[in-house]
Amino acid sequence: MRNFKIFITLLMLSFTFKVWASHNRAGEITFECDTNNPKRFYFTITTYTKASSQADRCFLTVYFCDENDSATFYRVNGQTGTCQSPATMGEIIAPDIRKNIYKGEHTFSGSILNCRIMVEDPNRNADIGNIPNSFETPFFLVTTLTISPIIGINNSPVLLNPPIQNACYCKRFIHNPGAYDPDGDSLSYRLIKPFTSGGQVIPCYTTPSGVTMDAVTGDLVWECPGGPTTSTCGNTQLPNSGEFNFAFVIEEWRNGILIGTVERDMQVTVVQGCNNNPPVVEAADTCIVAGTRLDMLIHAHDVAYNDSIDNVSTSATGGPFQLPINPASFLSASGFPSVTSQFSWQTICDHVRYAAYNVTFLAVDDNPINNLSDSKTININVIGPAPILNAVTPIGKNMQLNWQLYGCLNAVGYKIFRKIGCDTTVFEYCQTGMPSNAGYQFIKQINGINTTSYLDDNNGLGLANGQEYSYRLFAIFPDSAESKPSNQKCALLKRDCPVITKASISVTSINSGKDTLQWIRPTEFDSIVAYPPPYKYLIHRKKIQDPNFALIDSTLGIGSTSYLLDTLLNTEAEQYEYRIDFYTVNNRTLVGQSNPASTVRLEAIAGDNIVTLNFKYLVPWTNDTFFVYKQNPLVPNDFSLIATTTSRTFTESGLINGKQYCYKVLTKGKYSDPTIPQPLLNFSQIACAIPKDTTSPCAPKLSVDPNCMKLFNKLNWVNYSTTCADDVVSYVVYFTSTLGGDLAVIDTLKGVSNTSLLNTPDSLSIAGCYAIAAVDSFNNVSRMSDTICVDNCPYYILPNVFTPDGDGVNDKFNAFPYMFVKDVEMTIFDRWGAKVFETKNPKISWDGKNSQTGGQCSDGTFYYVCTVNEIRLQGIVPRVIQGFIQKVASSDSNFSK
Repeated sequence: MRNFKIFITLLMLSFTFKVWASHNRAGEITFECDTNNPKRFYFTITTYTKASSQADRCFLTVYFCDENDSATFYRVNGQTGTCQSPATMGEIIAPDIRKNIYKGEHTFSGSILNCRIMVEDPNRNADIGNIPNSFETPFFLVTTLTISPIIGINNSPVLLNPPIQNACYCKRFIHNPGAYDPDGDSLSYRLIKPFTSGGQVIPCYTTPSGVTMDAVTGDLVWECPGGPTTSTCGNTQLPNSGEFNFAFVIEEWRNGILIGTVERDMQVTVVQGCNNNPPVVEAADTCIVAGTRLDMLIHAHDVAYNDSIDNVSTSATGGPFQLPINPASFLSASGFPSVTSQFSWQTICDHVRYAAYNVTFLAVDDNPINNLSDSKTININVIGPAPILNAVTPIGKNMQLNWQLYGCLNAVGYKIFRKIGCDTTVFEYCQTGMPSNAGYQFIKQINGINTTSYLDDNNGLGLANGQEYSYRLFAIFPDSAESKPSNQKCALLKRDCPVITKASISVTSINSGKDTLQWIRPTEFDSIVAYPPPYKYLIHRKKIQDPNFALIDSTLGIGSTSYLLDTLLNTEAEQYEYRIDFYTVNNRTLVGQSNPASTVRLEAIAGDNIVTLNFKYLVPWTNDTFFVYKQNPLVPNDFSLIATTTSRTFTESGLINGKQYCYKVLTKGKYSDPTIPQPLLNFSQIACAIPKDTTSPCAPKLSVDPNCMKLFNKLNWVNYSTTCADDVVSYVVYFTSTLGGDLAVIDTLKGVSNTSLLNTPDSLSIAGCYAIAAVDSFNNVSRMSDTICVDNCPYYILPNVFTPDGDGVNDKFNAFPYMFVKDVEMTIFDRWGAKVFETKNPKISWDGKNSQTGGQCSDGTFYYVCTVNEIRLQGIVPRVIQGFIQKVASSDSNFSK
């Protein structure tokens, strides 16, 4: 970026004077992708400048991803003039506003993520109210794009509404960029701060009070233009009129991935003393089914100001007007004091897309002093028509679906859904896909629209006899758009096999348990000549976790209902599953097979003063209610109902830890076939649990107050027993002497109120890190508190004179009292640089003698270099000190001893 910044700096220096520099008002960068080469892009830079400024730009330099890749784009709009060919002169679109369009292309070398397309021009126009020194502030635009084979062809949004508007002092202002994405990608909007040189946020930029942006519609609203706002720098007030600049980003999303952004820098001029109010536009979001015509009447009216009212004119912009086939139309009109205009759109299948189309309706009054406006941006969803489901036909344990060929040929497939029970839901007109609360289960996606049938075999498991099933489907489109859901069709499987209605545990025991099994006979097999009577049932059983069933009984004859008591089971520990096969007696031919059904397994999980019950089962019917029974501990066979729930779990609280509680559950369910008796009632086994405290206390909050002078640390902590476990009995204190070291236990303090500790880690150091944990009466340990570290506060001071004259006072060069020093590396030199003494003793204790010769050194000044090895939290940290020491041994010394 260095070369880029140098270039910009030189460019700025070439435009020193305000008359040349003050001109940029607003702008943005957009792009189109070459459909034949997804790495080639055609860029458009649109800027709006002061027409009166002489700082006109016939061309701009555009940078691609970084400063090393750039190109020159020439202006292409307006007439030719003083600009050298091929550049043009731009267009004057309003007083002192010039619109400039620059175009060019660029081919990238490979895949790129979030490439920044950048344009920088030296200066904005002068006197922008919320940009300090705006005429000296560079103007910077940026757009990002991504090139990836996963994304494919991508074009940026097109901004249909210009970024230059007027506003009246403290009268609600609204701007919408009219963004349209030609690829149908989803767009979102957010305010940002404008950029300056190098893409940095403008320093001290201030967003005025009351400015917001709707993330969905893109409406930028200023509730009180020019209203009181304090600058972010200098604590001054922004002006209440004049020009203000805003910036926002339009984000482009595809399949949940951000694939590009366009930044718009725009300008609003606030005018004082308006003698009118802005008009009001009335319009609302809507949807339309592809292939039908949308006709909307758009109303606008002016709002009186001091009994004065103006004529109103309407116009509209938006994506539907840009479509190559069957674009929308809007009949602009004027009226006093109100006007009604017609919006019309004959939609087709090609208009279906996931993202809504945005249309902005604009109303402007014709006040002779100041034209005020109002806009309303609405979403129009074009949705695919509903497929038509013709029939659902039972075939054995499967369902055959058939539907009509879908009318929108741009669809790419279908999604099929199933629901137990005959559904009578009427969806809202604009509903697409399948709402999550409709009770349907997704079962299959069909790729390709030419397929018009599907056999539902429940992934090879077969569907359940006795249940009625509803089916719906909807079409899907390339961008994940979903059509309206189809009509529903309901069907029952034929009752040509037994239907289990009970699998209930009668006795809970390890080896003498009993299950009660009950079923009803088939009702639609008599007409099948291939299976003449007599018949018999073969009953099969398996443990729920086993892969295969085993035959346990065979029964001759078929009554209206049948019954079996299965005994000698381990119902306490095992859950059993049953299946009934229906055979002819004479030739032992399998006529039909029931859907398997299991008993109810009750899981009791103990906690702190609670027991949580979970109910598990695999049955072909639907259970909707559960009755929880609790055993009387004094009468083992006496159970009382304590709760009724629709959830497959239940928790009883307020229990006593260490005491056993026993439960069983009764499930109530039914088949959706109204001819099958209901309710279906089945008991679980008896399950017991003993509550115990498994909940850890909260981590205490620790603070540490070090005392370097007295060589101890004072630890204090707060116990949060009132919000977590309420039975804390002790605290464990952890310590490490070095930063990042392993914490080890140094103390255990008993008693919930024992919440402080004085600790001296070492006779030479108080540095280290502490943590603390709480322990409750069941030995549950909390997580550790935050680790708190403290450091030593070492000091080491040397005198500047000593007098080795043998009088016993100040005879040695000693360090003053010092703390937290492990050792030193002291070297003393005479005035000629010769070493006379060295030691590692932190006290030093030099008696003035030359350690090389043993003789007394001459009086005078000596120089020392000392590395002090300080004991710190991170370990031994060396600190180098240097200085001079004066040796004075004569008795007439003037130095104080």
